[in-house]
Amino acid sequence: MRALRREGHFCKVVEDEDTALQELRSRGLSLILLDDAPALPAVSDIRQWTMLPILLIADPGHVESFKTPLEADDLLMKPVREEELLFRVRNLCEKGASVAEGAGRDSAKIGGLTLDEDHYEIRLDGALIDLTFREFELLKHLMQNPGRVFDRNQLLNLVWGVDYIGGPRTVDVHVRRIRAKVETGGHIFINTVRGVGYKFMENPE
Repeated sequence: MRALRREGHFCKVVEDEDTALQELRSRGLSLILLDDAPALPAVSDIRQWTMLPILLIADPGHVESFKTPLEADDLLMKPVREEELLFRVRNLCEKGASVAEGAGRDSAKIGGLTLDEDHYEIRLDGALIDLTFREFELLKHLMQNPGRVFDRNQLLNLVWGVDYIGGPRTVDVHVRRIRAKVETGGHIFINTVRGVGYKFMENPE
């Protein structure tokens, strides 16, 4: 990391899965360096949260277990040589910038509510809404599927994961918090489907 910082990169180091996923909400990230350590999330897990370029750093003995095509954007074998690390980081950052300029970022705008998934931002009429990680993910899934009804268990699996031991009422609590933050000034975005769950309105008021 010292070599990257010398080149002017801001680096944030995390050592466990929960912290890693939380850090994906940080502003201005350009690249993810991922060690294939058991304590950290897999590439497939990270892809559920972001499409930022991923440089996977792996032990040579683990290569045979990787899926093909490789889910990461690039692969660097241990022991890591400083020159090669800098080159690959530079290449991925420049490639990612070119793609962003050409294609734009994943986003959606419905009824004054704007989703910018790459920056983990949701804005209402241009104003940034302060959402927790779970609130953002819950609203994102609803917003990306306007008109589709999700039951509570579906939303639990999408946002909290299939191993979550809490009950479906967790979803109700988070929906109430989201509504308190985004359904202001007469806006109505989320509709309760009695006995089933929730949907994001196709034509919000």
